[in-house]
Amino acid sequence: MRDERPCAGRAAPAVWFAYSPDRKGENPQTHLENFTGVLHADGDAGFAKLYEGGQVREAACWAHIRRKFFDLHAANASAIAAEMLDRIGALYAIEKAIRGRHPDERRAVR
Repeated sequence: MRDERPCAGRAAPAVWFAYSPDRKGENPQTHLENFTGVLHADGDAGFAKLYEGGQVREAACWAHIRRKFFDLHAANASAIAAEMLDRIGALYAIEKAIRGRHPDERRAVR
């Protein structure tokens, strides 16, 4: 669990875990049918329907997309993948520099 308090957030940190025996989209849709807010999930396609109505906003995970570019670059020495890795690295550097600052300040820097 990542604690948001070091980011100067006011909300209490929370993580919710619900086990599903498979990766069917109906599972997160059922588990989260009454949820509204921002959801940070693993990017699995089963979550996509949750974002359609606007009640749930996606907080995408750079680590998951970065891994795909890393694999592409490792397999093919792709210049485009290398550029994306550099750009994602620059975003990580920004996040490191603003860690612990007030949420409004982090938002402005981003």
